[in-house]
Amino acid sequence: MKIENKDSCDRPYYPIFLSLRGKVGLVVGGGAVGERKIKGLLEHGASVRLVARDLTPWLKVQKENGDLTFIGESYEESYLNHVDLIFAVTSDVHLNRLIAEDARKRRLWCNMATEPELGSFILPAIFQQGPLSVAVSTSGLSPAFARRIRDEIRKSFGPEWTSTLTMLGRLRTIIQSKGLPSSENQQLFNKIADLPLTDWIGEKEWDKLLQALYEICQPRLTIKELKQIMGKA
Repeated sequence: MKIENKDSCDRPYYPIFLSLRGKVGLVVGGGAVGERKIKGLLEHGASVRLVARDLTPWLKVQKENGDLTFIGESYEESYLNHVDLIFAVTSDVHLNRLIAEDARKRRLWCNMATEPELGSFILPAIFQQGPLSVAVSTSGLSPAFARRIRDEIRKSFGPEWTSTLTMLGRLRTIIQSKGLPSSENQQLFNKIADLPLTDWIGEKEWDKLLQALYEICQPRLTIKELKQIMGKA
């Protein structure tokens, strides 16, 4: 039996990482899915407005603590005023469709739980380790399988990745402060990224790491500068 791939690329999604600081998210639905969406919004600095008849125990606590704004039990289109993202996560398919259509008319981003393809964005399965974020999407075809893929990928990233990225961030800032041409900076960054940095940091091969960085960065950076960068990694 051959499985046709008609749906897999009908509408590819554009992957993007958004800053939610200062943004307002409206969540319609107070069940387990709504709770999961709200946790993600709050963790990333968004304000949350909630519409729901029933709330999970965790959401009741957030409501009582004032960590979110409860604005009603029944959805009204006016609730879309002054929001940036909408999550239609009720168990009522027709209500979710109505919310998505209202959002579309207002050119607002809407995520649908029951029929992701009718919304304007989907959420990937993600894991974060310090500054590292890895997102996996199956374009809405199977969120459960996306989570499985994410969990498999997670096994490949140990704590040395956080140390490596921290060091690279400091190194990038100092190199850019030298006033070199952008093309020269890019060449340096590419050469550094090609080094087995996570292996050396994971195995504490500091001398090997220092020598390799110096060979690439001198005379732009001194040994002293590199040691200071590595000491803070």
